[in-house]
Amino acid sequence: MLTYLPLVLALAAAQPIQFDASQWTLVGQGATSMVYLDRPSLFIDNGVAWLRDSSFGDGTIEFDVALHGHASFAGVAFRGASEADYELIYLRPHLSRRPDALQYTPIKNGSEAWQLYRGPGYTAEADLPLNRWLQVRLAVPGYTARLFVDGAANPQLTVTSLRRPWTRGRIGMWGSLGGANFSNVLVSPADTIAPVARPAEPPPVPHTLTTWELSPAFETAQVKDDVVPDHGELNASAWTPVTAESSGLVNIAEYRRRTRSSASSLALVFARSTITASRAQQMKLVFAYSDQVHLFVNGRLLFAGNSTFQSRDPSFLGIASLGADAIYVDLRPGPNEIVLAVSEKFGGWGFAARLEPLAAEHGQ
Repeated sequence: MLTYLPLVLALAAAQPIQFDASQWTLVGQGATSMVYLDRPSLFIDNGVAWLRDSSFGDGTIEFDVALHGHASFAGVAFRGASEADYELIYLRPHLSRRPDALQYTPIKNGSEAWQLYRGPGYTAEADLPLNRWLQVRLAVPGYTARLFVDGAANPQLTVTSLRRPWTRGRIGMWGSLGGANFSNVLVSPADTIAPVARPAEPPPVPHTLTTWELSPAFETAQVKDDVVPDHGELNASAWTPVTAESSGLVNIAEYRRRTRSSASSLALVFARSTITASRAQQMKLVFAYSDQVHLFVNGRLLFAGNSTFQSRDPSFLGIASLGADAIYVDLRPGPNEIVLAVSEKFGGWGFAARLEPLAAEHGQ
């Protein structure tokens, strides 16, 4: 039960104001008010405690957090448009001093995407001391976010391109899988307006497939993922045209909500792209996916893969990395249809693909 969390909200030209628990809405379970390390705190096990009526676009969010050391996650949600749509930056105490101790992920349609967004700009190293109060400060201007941990002079994590559209929204304290204790939250909104446009991103790598269509969302318990739906089964209006990010990634959760009717059933979407070849030729199809995929070219199943978390060994994360997997495909003259059946359990629902000419095609 959520009963109390000390909060200081800094308003323009106003003195800090303390709010009681009536200002917070808990989504999830396991939030408990307690005295921890000699101060009042809120322990969040698995959920988000949202600050009611908060409106945060740009500004700073500061809080103290006490981490417990086991495999758990604790952080801050911001620009919350709904309980299923927000930005999230969090700490991984069990990965202290590793390259992914800090993680940014957009939450879209209730789906996280940490398996899709990794590396510089999304994850970073930090020393995360345990069993003491750790000060965290998040500065958010426009589409950038900078996270300072434990009084660091420079940000350990700099997110250069927040993936959700700019909006004002609620802020919240977030915990998962055993969470952490939170105290002394300070929110300082800035009086800014929405950026005119998202900062320009690098152009796609040559031969990246950026134009796709997505089917409606299904479940593997109801629809086979190893058979391409007949064109008569899905009329043209059922498919949604989408454009990949500059990296080639399509985050399916941006367009479809994940549903699972049972533990054994996975969310499923078919993605298709048409390639027109001037002649018969062989090309290299490089691809990434999360969590599982069946890949078809012109209706023929050519590849099936499983990259689900821990599916290969206990330390396997299931990170979608474009370049690790590739097959060689024979294209026929005229249009060729590439279809990916992408199914998802959790952690990131998406794919990317690049169709590269062979060296011989360039006369090398």
